[in-house]
Amino acid sequence: MNFENYLRNDTNLFNPENGYNLGNMFSDLYDPYKDYKPTKLKANNKKEEMYLQLSRISFAMHEMNLYLDLHPEDRKILQLFNDYRKMFVELEKKYESEFGPLTTCSDTLEKSPFGWVTYSFPFEEDIDV
Repeated sequence: MNFENYLRNDTNLFNPENGYNLGNMFSDLYDPYKDYKPTKLKANNKKEEMYLQLSRISFAMHEMNLYLDLHPEDRKILQLFNDYRKMFVELEKKYESEFGPLTTCSDTLEKSPFGWVTYSFPFEEDIDV
């Protein structure tokens, strides 16, 4: 498919969950590797579920951003990018209010500038493998 004329119909897009699992939001451009079957990611608790959702939306946002670098006139994708961006900001605020800051740029640090020391990072938690 010619990439210049690509994506005039959003049915060519995976949803954020599938796109994240496959590593590609564009269904027409996805080419599976041999017999590889991507693992379906599962969260074990609310914190992991919210973080996974943030990761999926962030991935979708970045994919739309890359597409818009080449096709800035595509209003449909620009709207989708903005929808994902708003979803991300909303979910990020909710996550940070429940589990603490994700980055040092977080607004939650305005109230308590070193507040991240009171929360555990995902890699600090016990994981049963």
